[in-house]
Amino acid sequence: MEQILESATSGNRPLLPYQEWNIDFSELTVGTRVGIGFFGEVFRGVWNGTDVAIKVFLEQDLTTENMEDFCNEISILSRLRHPNVILFLGACTKPPHLSMVTEYMEMGSLYYLIHLSGQKKKLTWRRRLKMLRDICRGLMCMHRMKIVHRDLKSANCLVNKHWTVKICDFGLSRIMNETNMKDSSSAGTPEWMAPELIRNEPFTEKCDIFSLGVIMWELCTLNRPWEGVPPERVVYAVANEGSRLEIPDGPLGRLISGEQLLKLNENIVGQNRMIGQAVRRYSPAC
Repeated sequence: MEQILESATSGNRPLLPYQEWNIDFSELTVGTRVGIGFFGEVFRGVWNGTDVAIKVFLEQDLTTENMEDFCNEISILSRLRHPNVILFLGACTKPPHLSMVTEYMEMGSLYYLIHLSGQKKKLTWRRRLKMLRDICRGLMCMHRMKIVHRDLKSANCLVNKHWTVKICDFGLSRIMNETNMKDSSSAGTPEWMAPELIRNEPFTEKCDIFSLGVIMWELCTLNRPWEGVPPERVVYAVANEGSRLEIPDGPLGRLISGEQLLKLNENIVGQNRMIGQAVRRYSPAC
C-alpha cells in the first residue's frame, strides 16, 4: 500500500503533508448520497460536528492506476486555497474506504439551481453576474498555479447558502508543463468540452476557457446547453463542424457576446480578461 501511494504522488510532494489531513473513516458519519461523478459517489456527512461532503471513490482495488487517480485529485485540490475553490479538509487513504472530505455546499450545484431546483426566479441578473465572477476568480487561481480542470461545467460549480460559487471535482485535472499537454484518458462532458479535448489533441488551460463560455451562455439564457441533441451528435458537431451554441439576438446576445460584460467592474482587469478570452474562445472560428 505504501509503495503504491509513494509511486502515485507527484513531484516528491507527500500525499498528505499535514498529519491533520489524515482522516480515519470511522470518524465520519455518512448520510445521504448527493451526487455521483466519473470517479466517485458524494455523500453528505458529518466530521467533528461539521457538515461535510464525502467523496467515496468507486474503484477501491489497490492497483497503481486507481491509486494514481485517487492521489492526483488529492494532490491538486490540497494545494488550492481560494474562496472560489472547494475547501479540502482531508482524506481517508485506507481501502475499502478511499475517500476525500471537503466542505459541504448547501445549495448544491449550479446545474441543479438553474435546471432542476425550480428557483430560476431567484437567479437575478446581479446574482448571475456575481456567480460568473466567482467562477472566473476560482479559475484564475487554478491557472496561475498551472492547473487545468478539463471538466469545468455547471455541475462542477457548487453553491453555498450565501450564493457563493466554488469549483469542485478535480478528478480529471492536470498540472501543466511548459508545452501543450496530451492525455489519452477520456475527459469532460460533451456539452461543455473544448473541441481539442474531444479530438484528443494537445491541450492548454484554454480548454477551460471554452467551458467557461458554455457556463456563461447557460447563466445568461438559463437553458441547458445543446438540449435535445444526443451527446454523440454534440461531439461530432463541435469537434468536426465547428458548431457552437446559438447566441440569441438583442440585449441578451450582446451580454453573452461580451459587449456588455466587458464594461462591468472595469477595475477588475483579470476577470474581464478571462471573460473576454471565453467570448473569443467560444466562437465558430476556434
